[in-house]
Amino acid sequence: VGMKLKPFETIAKLVDKACVGIGTDELLLTCTIIRYQHVMKEVMSAHIELFGKTIHDRVREETSGPYKTVLLTILNSVWPEAG
Repeated sequence: VGMKLKPFETIAKLVDKACVGIGTDELLLTCTIIRYQHVMKEVMSAHIELFGKTIHDRVREETSGPYKTVLLTILNSVWPEAG
């Protein structure tokens, strides 16, 4: 139902779900970022509004190494970071 009524907020909540708690659900995080990269601008706006930080920030906090680099590259292709 959430994907019909508020799709961008629902996707933003999937990113949060992947990162909250002990450990990171890397499969959920990766699938969400890759699957929804075509609407990531809207998802990023929703994530900032709901959680007060960008998905870039989440990825930086929750991941490391080449995995982090790949996810940030995908995110930067649709929502470039300033600086």
